[in-house]
Amino acid sequence: MTEATCPICEKEFKRVGTHWARGRCPYPKIPPEKRDMIIGLLMGDGSIPVQSGKDNGIFHVPMVNRQFLEWYDYRMGIFTTGVSLKKTAEELAENNRKSGFSPNAEAENYHDMYTVWSRAHPYFTRLRSWYRSGSKRIPDSLDLTPKIAKFWYISDGFLDVDRNRSPRAAIRTISEADRQDFLIDLFQEQGFDPDFRRGTIRFTRKETREFLEWMGNPPPGFEYKWIIRSRDRYDRMKKQAYGEIRG
Repeated sequence: MTEATCPICEKEFKRVGTHWARGRCPYPKIPPEKRDMIIGLLMGDGSIPVQSGKDNGIFHVPMVNRQFLEWYDYRMGIFTTGVSLKKTAEELAENNRKSGFSPNAEAENYHDMYTVWSRAHPYFTRLRSWYRSGSKRIPDSLDLTPKIAKFWYISDGFLDVDRNRSPRAAIRTISEADRQDFLIDLFQEQGFDPDFRRGTIRFTRKETREFLEWMGNPPPGFEYKWIIRSRDRYDRMKKQAYGEIRG
C-alpha cells in the first residue's frame, strides 16, 4: 500500500485515514475549490455509499473517462486514494447480457470502467443528508457556482450535436425530473433561461456559448463537451478522451 503524508504532522502512514480517525491528528479541511468539484460530481455520477457502523462517509466517482479521473485524483491530493479499474468492457457487456438490459451487448461497444474512492472524512458524512428521502436529492439550499455547474455538466451533461446546426448544451437529470421549477431556478438565478423536457435541462444555441464560457475551461478528458464550432474536432476529441484513437 502506498504511503501518504499527513498534512498536519507531516509524517507518512500506510493508512493515513486511520491515523485521523484515531484522533492523533484532526481531519484536514477540504478546501472550498475541492468542495465545489465534489458537489458538482455528486449532482451527477458521484455518490456517498451506505456504510455499516459509524464510520465517516466516503465519496465514490465511477467513470469510463480515465484521463479525467487521473486528473481529479491528482487535484484532490490526500483526500483520494488513486484510480482503479472497476469493470472491464467485457464484464460490462456480460453483465448487461445477463441482466437482459442489452441481450446482444458486445464488449467492442463498451469501455473499461474506472473509479476513484475518497478517504473517509466528516465532510462526506455531512453530505449523506442528500439521501434523507431514501434516494439522492439536490438540496433546496444549493447555490450554483460556475465550478459546481462545470462538474455537474461533465458528469451528466452533453452537447446535443447536429451535423447541420450548432450544438446545444444539455444536462440529463432523470432522478430530479419532478423538480422542474427548482432546476430551472438554479440557472435563472445565474442569468440563464433553459427549458426542461423529458428529464433534461436544455439551453438555447445562443445560451450554450454563454453557459460554456461562464463555467470556464474544461478539465482534462472533457474538452470535447466545450467544442461547438467543429463537428469533426468534437468527434476526434471525444474519441481521444475514451482511448479510441491517440492524440
